[in-house]
Amino acid sequence: MKKTILSILSLLLLVVCAKAQNADVLKSDAISAESQEQYADAARLFEEAHAAYQAQDMLDTACVYRAGMNYAKLDQYDKAKPLLEEALALNYNYGRTARLLADTYYGLKDPVKAEEILLAGKEKLPEEAIEFDKKLAYLYFNTAQYAKAVESFKTVNEAVPGKKNYQYLYGFSLERTQKYDEAIAVFQAMQEQFPGDKRSKKMLGVTMFEKTDAANEAEVARYEAAKKANKANLESYVGTRERLEQINKGYESARVILEESLQEYPKDQLLIGSLYKLYKKQFKEDKAEQMKKRMN
Repeated sequence: MKKTILSILSLLLLVVCAKAQNADVLKSDAISAESQEQYADAARLFEEAHAAYQAQDMLDTACVYRAGMNYAKLDQYDKAKPLLEEALALNYNYGRTARLLADTYYGLKDPVKAEEILLAGKEKLPEEAIEFDKKLAYLYFNTAQYAKAVESFKTVNEAVPGKKNYQYLYGFSLERTQKYDEAIAVFQAMQEQFPGDKRSKKMLGVTMFEKTDAANEAEVARYEAAKKANKANLESYVGTRERLEQINKGYESARVILEESLQEYPKDQLLIGSLYKLYKKQFKEDKAEQMKKRMN
């Protein structure tokens, strides 16, 4: 009887050890697959390893996170989400997990939840605030929340100066929010810092045109309002014409840059649309018609 009990205990011990070894083997195989960029196999193996550890009342938080991470790499966000949420709840590398979970929610077309996670993470880990700001800046930009993008990219550029893409997206966000002078300053600085940079050159031309066009429209509207109120006279007409002539110099400066950029981006609709409007303002109807034919 005593031998029988010992045999049973030995057998149970062997089963437990076999299960433990199986979980370890699965994890090892998952790590190997991940290192070879075989993300589908890695995700599956990490998830299986997680389940095998759970069967032993054990928890390997790295397996949970890495299963979710590899599913996210495959854009399988529906599978990544519950694993990353579990890893976050377990406080596994909170900052990195929170940012990846936010990316996952964005991939699931839920930017509101993504923003909520990033803001909460920034508050919880102030020492990693800049990493959350980077994610927030891209999130706001990609969801056309340009006013918020301006603030986030401003913070990022101050913390990590000299990064071309951050500067460009900051300038672009300023242009989208019609902060033309600030946007022009950013793109001009980029031209000095990165000579030959095509993107900032293009947006410099676009923004210069938009600034000029806004000033032109405002001046014309001001004069038309004066006429409607019977306050227009020869003096106001002459003043308006002089101001418009000065404003129109901006069109010419923008035209040079826009035409050069069109050689580099022949199908860019923002460039084509800007040149179409500019040519119309300069009464260059033939060129305007050429641009019109190139519009999608």
